[in-house]
Amino acid sequence: MYRYKDRVSFSRMDYRGLLSVSGVVDTMQDCCMFHSEEVGHSSQDLLKKNRAWLVNSWHIIFVRRPKMGQEFWASTWAHQFRGTLGSRNFLLESLEGEVLCYADSRWFYADVTTGKPVRIDPEEIEAYPVEPRYDMEKVSRKITCPDGLELRQTVTVCQSYLDTNGHVNNGQYIRLAANVLPVDFDVAVLCAEYRLAAHMGNDLFIRTTEQDGSFYVVITDEQENPYFLSQFKPKA
Repeated sequence: MYRYKDRVSFSRMDYRGLLSVSGVVDTMQDCCMFHSEEVGHSSQDLLKKNRAWLVNSWHIIFVRRPKMGQEFWASTWAHQFRGTLGSRNFLLESLEGEVLCYADSRWFYADVTTGKPVRIDPEEIEAYPVEPRYDMEKVSRKITCPDGLELRQTVTVCQSYLDTNGHVNNGQYIRLAANVLPVDFDVAVLCAEYRLAAHMGNDLFIRTTEQDGSFYVVITDEQENPYFLSQFKPKA
């Protein structure tokens, strides 16, 4: 397990003074990157051999988002490797041990020149000792959205959306999706799936619908091929 102490900064909080939904995802992603740096397998090291870990899905439970200025622990560990896929848990806790947010995620190991999955190099598996999966519900990695999606926004990918792999960073999709949630929608669960990689200059069509209390956000290209699908469940 890798763990570091973080603190909710002004730039990552929402209008209620809490670490934003996208801020939670950014924190988890940062924790993953710090872990990779710690074991000597950073994203930059992987790029030297044309490899990258790309996220395939998130399942995040928001128990209580920390407030402005609050210090907390962010932890992550790998719990499975299989073929081209790796699975990783995340945990945010108060300094006193209160569980704030936790998540499961699936990543695929890719050839950056083709964007296609490739078998995980043995040295990658050796770098991350497998630990037990966090005790949480298992859900489908696939998001099934109801019919009736309504176009809400169109956004053109600019340079600030990109990461070192040359496509839209996974946290940017979460930020765009969270921005079209109904006002005062208090997120309890977020499930997200990534299908296609968007690049500089691509137009992103943000579409939404609601069903049975859940709010769905799908980001597509002009032909409605999905880049990203998400389901937000509210707190009771």
